[in-house]
Amino acid sequence: MLQGETVLVTGCTGFIAKHIVLALVREGARVRGSLRDPARAVELQRLLQAAGLPVDRFENVRADLNREEGWREAVEGCRFVLHTASPFPASQPRDKFALVPEARGGAVRVLEAAKAAHVERVVLTSSVASIFYGHEGERSKLFTDRDVSNVESESISPYAVSKTEAEKAAWQTLAGSGTELVTINPSLVFGPLLDERLGTSATLVRLMMSGRIPAVPKIGFGVVDVRDVAAAHVAALTHPAAAGRRFIVSGGALSLMDIADELRASFPQLARRMPKHLFPSTPIRLAARVSRRARMLAAELGDAKRLDTGPAREVLGMEFREPREAVRALGESLIRFGLVR
Repeated sequence: MLQGETVLVTGCTGFIAKHIVLALVREGARVRGSLRDPARAVELQRLLQAAGLPVDRFENVRADLNREEGWREAVEGCRFVLHTASPFPASQPRDKFALVPEARGGAVRVLEAAKAAHVERVVLTSSVASIFYGHEGERSKLFTDRDVSNVESESISPYAVSKTEAEKAAWQTLAGSGTELVTINPSLVFGPLLDERLGTSATLVRLMMSGRIPAVPKIGFGVVDVRDVAAAHVAALTHPAAAGRRFIVSGGALSLMDIADELRASFPQLARRMPKHLFPSTPIRLAARVSRRARMLAAELGDAKRLDTGPAREVLGMEFREPREAVRALGESLIRFGLVR
């Protein structure tokens, strides 16, 4: 259904976005990728060549989430838009709302342009961060597509605030218009890198494999393979029943120590570098009384939150890879690209 269609992918050099571009081209689509720095288009061209895919099905356009210029041209002639671009800093800023202007403003700029161009459907890369944060005392709850993070909570991170506010703005922007909206809400994304560029999740595993993290707190979270995240985006573009829906995508739960154990078993030559000890929870909880950053960490202590992936399985037909497979694939690619020695 995507053969010959032109699809805009914003932030096309991101970890998830690169996998999406390859998946779209394999489906016969023509991809237009938005870039803040057009010089980075060569990254996509190399990936397409390496995958044996036609490079001429990719073109780039210059556009910045913080500026109005370029978005009208970016969406022109596109039947679909995949909005993946969003700020994801390596460290959280002190101001809880610091990331909101770029995340929310960027989403509104892209979606207003899509609406004006009569784009049929927008698929927005959101996150489980827009679903389950700030719900203290509800650890055992099954979080579904109907849940929304509480941005007023003292324990919510700036990243989670930005994803929540950006998604809210997206629904408001397209409400009542002829342009449909779907959101994909992944848990922590692991899986194979396509090049040497690292995102935040890959950096965590790289630090473990490099012996930089001797102990980890008792924290669990959902994990999903990036290949499954890309497949969910592509499926959401055209499935009639996906319109107006949010889809949680997650392959299962792992703790930080589970991740370390999987890396230790998969890469025995690096086993001595992996975290071997749990960092005590009591000091973190004590620090949370006086530190907002410690409060964010303390709120994550314990088992992973429960996520309802039923709609993604039933509507989009998703069959998720096991999270340990995603961990292994990430570790293998870190070694392959010389990022861990």
